[in-house]
Formats: sequence, C-alpha cells, structure tokens
Amino acid sequence: MNILAAKVLLVGGASLLAGGALAAPALSVGRVEVATLPFAKGEQLASATYTPSGRVLVAYQSSSDGDPRDLVLVTMKDDGSDLRPLFAGRIPDRPKDNGIRYMVFADDRRVFLGDFVLECEAALETCGSAKLIPVAYPPEVAGGEHIAHRWSEMVIAPDNRHVAWTTLFSNFSAALFTGELRREADGYRIVAPRVASNLEPFAKDPRHADGVIPLPVRGGEVKQFVHGGTALSLVGAVSRDLPDSVTQDLATGAVRAVTDTPGYTETTIFSPDERLGVTMTTRFSPQTDPAVLGLLPRPYPASLNMGLSMFAYTYAVTGVRTVREGNVGPALIDITASQQQDGYLGTNLGTEDGWVFNSPISWHPGSRKAMWVENRRGSAEKRIRIVQLPDYRPGPLVKARPTPVIKTGDASNMAIVPRLAEQSKATEVKVYGRVSGHIDYSRAGPLITKTYVAFSDDGINRYDGRESTRIEMGGLSTYEADVRLAGPKPGEMKLKVTFGPLAGERPSAIVFTPDAEGKPLSAGYAAYDGRRLEVAGLLP
Repeated sequence: MNILAAKVLLVGGASLLAGGALAAPALSVGRVEVATLPFAKGEQLASATYTPSGRVLVAYQSSSDGDPRDLVLVTMKDDGSDLRPLFAGRIPDRPKDNGIRYMVFADDRRVFLGDFVLECEAALETCGSAKLIPVAYPPEVAGGEHIAHRWSEMVIAPDNRHVAWTTLFSNFSAALFTGELRREADGYRIVAPRVASNLEPFAKDPRHADGVIPLPVRGGEVKQFVHGGTALSLVGAVSRDLPDSVTQDLATGAVRAVTDTPGYTETTIFSPDERLGVTMTTRFSPQTDPAVLGLLPRPYPASLNMGLSMFAYTYAVTGVRTVREGNVGPALIDITASQQQDGYLGTNLGTEDGWVFNSPISWHPGSRKAMWVENRRGSAEKRIRIVQLPDYRPGPLVKARPTPVIKTGDASNMAIVPRLAEQSKATEVKVYGRVSGHIDYSRAGPLITKTYVAFSDDGINRYDGRESTRIEMGGLSTYEADVRLAGPKPGEMKLKVTFGPLAGERPSAIVFTPDAEGKPLSAGYAAYDGRRLEVAGLLP
C-alpha cells in the first residue's frame, strides 16, 4: 500500500489467575501494521467487508448528497485495485427495517442485506447480474406495534443455511432468534425460528419463599457465528454492569466471557482460526472510558442491571463518533489471553486522532488481515482500514459444523413473542446470598435501585450499600452508588454521575455543574483491588 503503516509489537506474557492457575501466554503475533485501503475520492463510502475469497466487497453512493439507499456494490482486491461491479440500484426500504448490513455467505455467491439477499449464480468477483431477492421474516417479528425493528444485527452460519438475528421491541427490550433461511419461488423465507434469549430472568428460590434466583442471561445482540456455527458471539455481561463480549453455545445455552474490562466493550469478531479477535472497546481512551461505572464487579449484573449500558454507549461511542475526543478502538486481542489474563488489553488499532471506528469488522480467510470502517469525527466521511499481521502463523481454519437446533424450554413457541414485547419492566425481587445476606432489587418507572445487605455467595466476599439509577430520556439522568466490597480484593463506589439527554449535540454528556446546594452533579470515585478511578477524569 502507498501509505505509511503504523507498526506495533504485541508482546506476550504469562499471568496468574485469581484461582492460582497459570494463564496461557499471549500469542506472539509479531508486527501489527495498520493502514488505509485506497478508495476513489468523490464517492460516499457506505461499507466494506472481506469476502470468503479474500477480496473486498465495497458499497458506496455515487455522490454524498444522494439517496443513501441508492448504492453501487463492487468487489476489489485489498490494495484497492481490480474493481469489478456487482450491483447498482436502490435497496428498497421496508417498514420496521433497520438500514442495510452486508453479511457475505460462506458460499461467496450471496450477500445478506437484512431484508434482502443479493444473489449471484457465480462467485461475487465474477458475478455480472446480481439479483435482489426479498427476505420474509417470521410473522411474529416481521411487524406490528410491538416491533421497533425486526432486526438489529443479523448473521449467517458457515453452513449457508442457518441465520441469527436480534429483534428490537417497541418497549426498548430485545430478543435473539435463530432460524433457517430457505429459498422459495418468490424469495427467501426464514423458517423453523427459535427463541435463543431467556424467557424469564428469575427462578423461585426453594430455600426462601420471598426470594428468587437470577438466571444466566442469554441472547445479547448477535455479532457472529463461531465454533463452526455451533455458537454465537454476542454482547453480554458476566461480572460487570457494562457490556463485554461473550459466546453462547447454541446446543447448551452456556455463556462464556470473551472479554472482561470495566469499560465498554461490545463486539468481538473472531479470526477464521478463532485464535484472534478484533473488538470494539473504550479501553484505550481513559478520558471517555466509562470504566468508573464497571470497575467494581457486582453480583448478577445482567439480570439485576442498573440500566447503565445505554448511557455508556451514547457517551463513549455515539458521542465520540460525533463530538467528543476519544477512541472506541478497535483492539486486536488474543482470544485465550483475553479470557484468562486479568487486565489483558491487546493492541490498540485506533491509531489516528479524529478518526473513529465503525462497523463492520471482517477477517481475510487467511487469518492474517482484518478490516473495518472509520468515520472522521462529526462528518459523513469514511475510510477503510486494514490491519496486517505479516509475522503471524495462523492455526487451522475452523471448519463448518452442523448448527444445532435450540430445543430448550419454549424456544420453538413463537406465539410468546408479543408477550415478551409487552412485559412490564416493573420488577421487585429479593436475592438471598448462598452464605449470607440478600440483595433487594427494584425497577419501577424511571427508578432502578439495588441494595446490598451483608450479601455473600461464597463467605469470602461481602457486599453492603446501595446504588440507584434515575432515567430521564430527554433530561438529566443520574446514577449514584455507595457500595462496599469486603474481601481479598476489596473495593468501593462512592460516586454520582449525571448524564445529559441521550440525543442532541452532545449525547449523554456528563454534567459537572453544581446543583442548587453547590455540590457538583457528577463527582466521586470507584476503587477495586488497588485501582482507583475518578469521575472527574472523564470529559463532559
């Protein structure tokens, strides 16, 4: 490439886990080279992604002031040469859609756009007459007053047949689904749908008549089929109140953390050998990393959540893409090291100020190159970025395996979907510790509270105190915490964070001005295991 690459050396090293086991050292990938893929000026880039053949699928508008759905799609080499047209025309909009995504099938002949499939008889790079074929979703999610968007993300399994998607409901909740994409005479239809999310967050506590047991939360926003198509990479929460990346096994429902950082980490796309990943994260941006909210691990952060994710996202991601100086990655990670090493960060791939990561992330089939899109902060200008690992020795390609059919509970009962969307968010439960104490959790209207009373699940770590969130979508929302953790890794939260409106010129700005009593609307700290973070260290 005719552009200077930024080179970073990723150094591996072992660390001790909490249980005393020796963690695997990080892979030595050698040089990490980040560069911009040349693309013609004067055209408005929409998206770019690697194809299974190693070429790049690019979507763009002929001009920046045209219809954003009137697009040209081409394939080209990843040095910007050998452009070959694939499609030109308008992608129709449909009620309850969620824009356009570009997910290339493993057969390299089709592209899943969300509500359409772009279909070729030959490989994409030799296709001369791509057809736009409509996709019919199951009627329970296709439309209706309970649906905000029938899909938020959608992905295709390596078997070219199974799909997964996240549906957004009109009450601001969501659910994950899987199904089979079947070609019929009039288009594609998703058949045999299954619910992959939890249907209930709690079970009755057999030891306490007034208690519940929080269940593992499954079904966050979907990002990728992994492990040959037998599992999904998702947004989830395991030990923190802010999102991390997880995998969910489709056969068993088991959820495993991929990342564990106190800030905001949302997406991990695995390399074809599944040893590396590229993830969106705020970990390299201390002035906009909301880690003060997630530094102290709390029990059951997913089922007893404090509603902080939407503020963290709009502050640290939306705000950084528009007006706030900061970084949302991406980061290159060693999957095993990320799962095993405390404090593992990987390598920052967001190397230039003023440019901010955008989806999608994709990998070259050789596992030594990955690609994503960035926008210049506050503008519609985009560019294609590539990371190359010239010294890395990939492992074997993970082969496609049969995608399991989810059989647990009411997974096949799509009649429950409208009921899921109508469920009230009002919740008041008591969770007893397995050894001592309890947690009182309440969610009613705009107020969420969580009170710890000598709560301990292991007899070693004990929580006391209270945290609360008051949500005002168009006004000032406040999170307050006075929580103490006693144990081998002690910690505490004594803070108040006031967020401005989610929308507007400065999304979810942290408000530091004084209140009527002269006290700052945002102040305080969180501490855990010898690390301390101050609210004052964050940008407004």
